[in-house]
Amino acid sequence: MTSSPRSVWGPTFDDISRKRGDTEAANSYVSVRNFRFLRNEVLRHLGDVKHKRILDVGCGTGHFSQPLVRENFIVGIDFSPNMLAFARNKGLAVVQGPAENLPFKSGSFDVVFANSVIQLIPDGSGFLMELVRAVRPGGRIIISTINDGNVALAVLRRVERKKYRHFRLYPFDELKALVAAAGGEMRTSLFLYFPFGRTRTIHGHEGLGVSPRRFATSVVVEAVRPK
Repeated sequence: MTSSPRSVWGPTFDDISRKRGDTEAANSYVSVRNFRFLRNEVLRHLGDVKHKRILDVGCGTGHFSQPLVRENFIVGIDFSPNMLAFARNKGLAVVQGPAENLPFKSGSFDVVFANSVIQLIPDGSGFLMELVRAVRPGGRIIISTINDGNVALAVLRRVERKKYRHFRLYPFDELKALVAAAGGEMRTSLFLYFPFGRTRTIHGHEGLGVSPRRFATSVVVEAVRPK
């Protein structure tokens, strides 16, 4: 029987929240600098959004979506009550629950994003279907994850086997296929190069060269739910 993400990752994140408290470090897999780089690029790509209903899936302590709180209504969902308490203090409306079975009506949000979450979910297909379902027709879905093709990741997988053995990393082509199967329409993909601060943008189904596949550290995919 396959373990649920909550049973695998719940104790890990509860422990992180106790040790790191209400900090950006509590949300970071690599480093705080990498977390900030990813957040800044995602928010820059999202643009100047106002008066929107936004769902932050796997919101952690709320540091990622906090910059959007003033001008929008932000709902954060996570399975760690400790982290949700921190997110609530930042102005998010919080819900404790599973990312792969969202307790919201279809079309409830203008924007749904899930940052560094899909690698924790064994069933990426079902997860993406939930994200697409939760957003309104014409709404945006933005997800970020570790770039599976990164050459340095192969080394890390060997060195840090305990950490990576529960990750389910998705090659970019598989990620695109899962988005399409979930009913999403691909728009833009960002490939982030940390610690160099560089970003490569790929539009729609534009061809992908060697550099993004092998050297980008993170990938951000934007899709829309067709009207």
